[in-house]
Amino acid sequence: MNNRMPTLRQLQIFLALAEYKTVSRVAEALHISQPSVSIQLKNLTEVFGIELYHVHGRNISLTEAGEASIVAAREMFFSLDKLQIELDDFKGAKSGVLKLAVVSTAKYFLPILLGQFCKRYPLIDVEINIGNHQQILHRFNQNKDDYYVFNQCPESHNLIAEPFLDNPLVVVAPANHELIKKMPISLNRLSHYPFILREIGSGTRQCIDDFCKQHKLTLKAKMTIESNEAIKHSVAAELGLAILSSHTLDYMQDTSLVRLDVEHFPIQSKWYLVRTEQRHQTILAKLFYQYLQEEGLSRLQKIAAKQAKKGS
Repeated sequence: MNNRMPTLRQLQIFLALAEYKTVSRVAEALHISQPSVSIQLKNLTEVFGIELYHVHGRNISLTEAGEASIVAAREMFFSLDKLQIELDDFKGAKSGVLKLAVVSTAKYFLPILLGQFCKRYPLIDVEINIGNHQQILHRFNQNKDDYYVFNQCPESHNLIAEPFLDNPLVVVAPANHELIKKMPISLNRLSHYPFILREIGSGTRQCIDDFCKQHKLTLKAKMTIESNEAIKHSVAAELGLAILSSHTLDYMQDTSLVRLDVEHFPIQSKWYLVRTEQRHQTILAKLFYQYLQEEGLSRLQKIAAKQAKKGS
């Protein structure tokens, strides 16, 4: 390698390339143009003086030198993050950035948890990443955030996990569905109706699949959709029934959907607050955890109970 050093921006782009595999997706993720991505990658290769990746059509694969560079880049950014965390702790200031990554269904209750917290600590900025189970697990494996919220706890020896909230899954139907007049409903009767399901890989879908296996239930899967909101709209449009977290219904009035009283439902599961063992717990992370335990959860449960009472 020559005497030139790579820039942090070049390494950030190269890390994104290793994750997204295409220049176009890197450009989209980092909000820069594709030519800029290509130029930065070319410059990085010239700095190192060795091929870091091979191009296969629109996709790329890393060389051994590229893999080694990725490891070093991750360690460098991790060290910089750790330094910032330590500096914030030295300051003792209740300011900075709290990093959270949550599975998509958690977006229904997370704003309620964060609302009062952000009012209390106005100097704290919150960075939230939302994705399906696999996407948030990927962030967890890269140790990118202070806390993660899962509804299916990852299998890892590298985590500290705590169940903090119930996550009942309920059967949802359009408000004029014929089953409303036939409640309670048996599982056998339920199997005759089309269902709109979450995608394979989501925590909700895993809970549903485990439940069906346990009760020898076969659902008629009419559609698979990655978005809870799209599923709710599809149910309201009478395209089928759905099984969703009650949290998708608890915090807003929606007269177009009804929860059905079905045998063996709701499916009982939990929300987990997770962090990696290696990540230093910042003052901000400790403040958030303390708020969650002392006030946030009770506030959330009161709102959910109030809305559930209105919908019953």
